[in-house]
Amino acid sequence: MFKYFLLLFMAVHLFATSYLQESYYVPNNSIMLSSIVKNVKQDKVLYIIDSSRYSKRVRAKELLLKLKSYGYANFASRHAYIQFIKKSPVHLTKIKEKLREYYQQNYPNIQIKKLLISPMQYLTQLPSSYTIVISRNDYLRHEGTLYIKTSDEKKIFFHYNITATIELYITTKEIERGEEISLTNVKKKSIILDKFYAMPIVALPITHYEAKHRIKKGTLLTKRDVRGLFLIKRGSSVTVTIEDGGVIITFSAKAIQDGRLGDSIYVEEKNRRRLRVVVTGRNRARVK
Repeated sequence: MFKYFLLLFMAVHLFATSYLQESYYVPNNSIMLSSIVKNVKQDKVLYIIDSSRYSKRVRAKELLLKLKSYGYANFASRHAYIQFIKKSPVHLTKIKEKLREYYQQNYPNIQIKKLLISPMQYLTQLPSSYTIVISRNDYLRHEGTLYIKTSDEKKIFFHYNITATIELYITTKEIERGEEISLTNVKKKSIILDKFYAMPIVALPITHYEAKHRIKKGTLLTKRDVRGLFLIKRGSSVTVTIEDGGVIITFSAKAIQDGRLGDSIYVEEKNRRRLRVVVTGRNRARVK
C-alpha cells in the first residue's frame, strides 16, 4: 500500500511540473489548446494572431490561468512571456540535410532520432539560391541557430533542435597524468547529445592517447583531456627499420627524444652516430 501511494505521489509531482516552452509554432492564426497540450479531449481557441502579424506574445501568467480554467493546472513557466509563431509554409529539406550531414561528420556513430528546424521569421518562400552557414562549434550542442545567406548578402536565421544519441567514452577509474588511455580504463557508453564543453573522443585508436591531466572516474572523455601518447621515451631502446633496394634492415638504437606516432626524432646508434627517424609504433621507428 505504501509503495502504491509513493508511486501515486511521484506521478502527481511529475505531472505538476510540466513547463511551458518559451515559444510554440502554430500552423495558422489560431492558437489552440492542442498547440500546448497533447491529446486534448476538447480543443479550444486560446488566442488569435492578428491577420497583419505572424506572431503573438502573451504573458505566461495569463496563459497559465487560461490553461487552469480548462482543467490543466499542472503547467508552470520559467519565462515571463510565451511566444506563438505562425509556422512558415516552406520546405526545409535542403537545410535539414545539411545540418544532418554536419553532425554526422563530427560524430560518425550518431543516431539522429528527430531534427526540428524553423525560421525565426515568417517566410512564404525561400530564395532561389543561398548558402547555408552553421557556426563552427555548434556540434557541441543539441540546439542552436544557423542562417542562410542570399546572393545579395541578406541573412535569414533559423532555430534548430536535434534529438540524438552518440557512443562516447567514459572513464571507469581515476586516470593519472601521462597514463595511456585504453579499454582498461574507459568504456563506451551511449550518451544523449546535450551540451559538451569540448569535443568528445569518438574513436579510440590503440596506443594513441594519454591523459593530459588527472581524470576522475566517470568523466566523459574529451579532446581537452588527452594528448598524443609518447610511443618512444627518451633513453629507451628503439627498433629501427631501414629499407634499401627492397632489402629491410633492422637494428637497435637509443632514443634521444620522446616521440609520438608520426613524430620525427633523433636516435643514437652504438657507434654514437645520430639518425633522424619517424615513429611508427611503440619503441619502433623507420629511417626517413
